[in-house]
Amino acid sequence: MVMLFISGLMFRLKNPGIPCYLPRLMIWLFFLLSPPLQIVIQAQQKSMDEYQEAMHYINTRGEVYLRIPITEKQLVIELADFLSVDHVAGDHIYLYANRTGLQELVKHHIAFYAETPPSLSRIVDMAVEEFPEPGWDSYPTFEQYVECMHAFADSFPAICRLDTIGFSIHNHEILVVKISDHAELEEPEPEFFYTSTMHGDEVTGYVLMIRLIDWLLNHYGKDEKVTTLVDNMQIWINPLANPDGTYYSGNDSIYGATRFNANSVDLNRNYPAPNGNIHPDNNDYQPENLVMMTFMKSRYLVMSANLHGGAEVVNYPWDTWPELHPDDDWFRFISRQYADTAHLYNDQYMTQLDNGITNGYAWYSIWGGRQDYVTYFLGGREVTIELSVDKIPPADTLPYLWEYNYRSLLNFMEQCLYGISGQVTNGQTGTPVKSMIEVEGHENRNTFILSDSITGNYYRLIKEGIYNLQVSAEGYNDTVISGVRVFDFQHTVLNIQLSPYIPPAYPADSIIISPNPFIDHLNINIWSGKQDKAFISMFDAGGSKVITEKTISLIEGENFIVLDCPDIDPGVYILKITRSSAMKKAKIIKLE
Repeated sequence: MVMLFISGLMFRLKNPGIPCYLPRLMIWLFFLLSPPLQIVIQAQQKSMDEYQEAMHYINTRGEVYLRIPITEKQLVIELADFLSVDHVAGDHIYLYANRTGLQELVKHHIAFYAETPPSLSRIVDMAVEEFPEPGWDSYPTFEQYVECMHAFADSFPAICRLDTIGFSIHNHEILVVKISDHAELEEPEPEFFYTSTMHGDEVTGYVLMIRLIDWLLNHYGKDEKVTTLVDNMQIWINPLANPDGTYYSGNDSIYGATRFNANSVDLNRNYPAPNGNIHPDNNDYQPENLVMMTFMKSRYLVMSANLHGGAEVVNYPWDTWPELHPDDDWFRFISRQYADTAHLYNDQYMTQLDNGITNGYAWYSIWGGRQDYVTYFLGGREVTIELSVDKIPPADTLPYLWEYNYRSLLNFMEQCLYGISGQVTNGQTGTPVKSMIEVEGHENRNTFILSDSITGNYYRLIKEGIYNLQVSAEGYNDTVISGVRVFDFQHTVLNIQLSPYIPPAYPADSIIISPNPFIDHLNINIWSGKQDKAFISMFDAGGSKVITEKTISLIEGENFIVLDCPDIDPGVYILKITRSSAMKKAKIIKLE
């Protein structure tokens, strides 16, 4: 409309011979059809003010906390690579953006409102002389945190070991304790992992995890449940996964903590995504996540949870896809137990969404989250637990939050001891065997599990029912165990012996593919009764070709072919081998 007004004036000046009523008509239409010019200017000024405030946060903190009308939800989803959704409340979406994300919002003309970051909304009570103080009602300085973790290991050396698994960008230690009845030994026991505060401004879990360590150590041998857990599991706890974000303002206070790390990257959007996007946020893997991935790959984690704040709900897989995980009933069961136990001690706590639980995608989808990374790529079972609506709750409420949650935290760990477990061995020699264990007619999207390569132990967590297990390993005959009965809150022991595979006298024109599952290459043996050609190609589950067709010249007799494929992502593929006399298709599985 402003352009219409200006065009009318210019038209009259350039064409003095034209009747004057024409430009007057254009000007009259401008005032008739447009909102008052003052309103337009005010709206533009408001947008500029919001942008300037947002840029102030970007320039001083590396991130900005924004509120966006829910009418822009589809665009926000499309910009998920650049934006970090925090939660949806009422008719607005709350999210964080770094400089690139803010530029994308401006580029796409999305209205936004800069909000005060949660970590700047109140003064934080820090511990004064020591941590923990008697009431557990303060937050530690970084030095107090480190001293406290060392004190645990020093005071309980038999059952507690402290490891520094790496360092953040600003050289803060990333600490993990192991709690087990023989902490210095590697025992054939299920491994469990709690980690907290990968978003630096979500610190409820930070203090609760320190207190959980203290609780386990001081109640071992005195409390039956704690003793059972410590005696039968290897428990790993990392209270602080993003120290640079939590102590953004300095090591003496968590006031002003940031969600992102020191590179302004959301660590919970920075893991490989199961949908094939290896770098879903367009960033390199951050040092804190590289440390965490290396640690988790080195362990046999059966079950885990990462702890957050900003809501009160247990979030279970998948975050990536709308389809349900094959073990959705089990995930709902353990999540329901967590929330329901908390309700016994405060029926107004953890009641969001489905009364305290939610499927991740149904809440809001994300890519590059840790929960789906662990569940899809590592074969674990992980959930995300949102512990408090306040990201940094008043310190005097921390004892109450502990009271609402600690029984749920213990019960959740205990689920690691149920389901089906046992040892897979060579039926002739008794030596452990690394094998793939599938529930027939049940698995998809890498939900099978692997037995441990050193001990042969496996742990298949699953909801009550009757199942058939198929067990396969390179060099062994596939074995099916039918009618395996599982009960909730009980442990089904199933040891499995595999018989070594003895190759038959192969007839001409047979094809053997091994190993399956494979890691970086496949061995293909083709017996041919004549000189021939073979055409080899590989497709993903969606039918897209991932290896360009290779042509192999065959000799009469045995042909041994090595197919290198180290750059293919882990997943399920179809290998197709075509010859003049035969064609073979085989389902193969790539492991990380």
